Amino acid sequence: MVHPMESYPPTLPGGAVDIGTERMMGLIGSIIELLGFIPYIGNILSLLGFILILIALHGIGNKLGDERPFRNYLKGFIIILAGVIVAAIIVLSAFVVHSAGGVVRHEQNLGLIFAGIAVIIVAVILGAYFQKKAWEAMYEITGVQEFKKTADFLWWGVLTLIILVGFILLLVSAIYRILAFSNLPREISRRMPRQEVTGEDFTGDFTW
Repeated sequence: MVHPMESYPPTLPGGAVDIGTERMMGLIGSIIELLGFIPYIGNILSLLGFILILIALHGIGNKLGDERPFRNYLKGFIIILAGVIVAAIIVLSAFVVHSAGGVVRHEQNLGLIFAGIAVIIVAVILGAYFQKKAWEAMYEITGVQEFKKTADFLWWGVLTLIILVGFILLLVSAIYRILAFSNLPREISRRMPRQEVTGEDFTGDFTW
């Protein structure tokens, strides 16, 4: 089923659209999100950075007629958030089981803890997959090479987190994201809107 974007913002002379505001929001959001390691206020900064990036992707998608960056980035966040919530519930239930005592209860406790860890791992990988698709889409519609590098380092960083080198790769991805928004032109030509892929096509990346 095809859902083309129904309307576009006014274009500048030459068929270009102004994305200067979205560029700046994405740049500031990427820098703020990178400061998430700061004690006490890190989580707030990360959330603020995420919101700014999300707004930037939504604006760019609207103006360029392609909602994939916004849609996939939001999907990735929702999946990771849902995974954290489900894992927290599982782990809390493990403590409840542990309070009952007994050998059988202890085995159940370990099983629930491992189940919670498994949920987190699956959610992070799946969420990162959709965020990777978001940055790949940004590369396709803007031509800024750093968006592609952001996607690549993000994906390999998540897959190698277990051996710690992944943290370095994720840092590199965050830096490339800053460079990508920095190198994004203020004016860009609008391309033809892409088609919405339905569930009939498996390559639609789990379209919701």
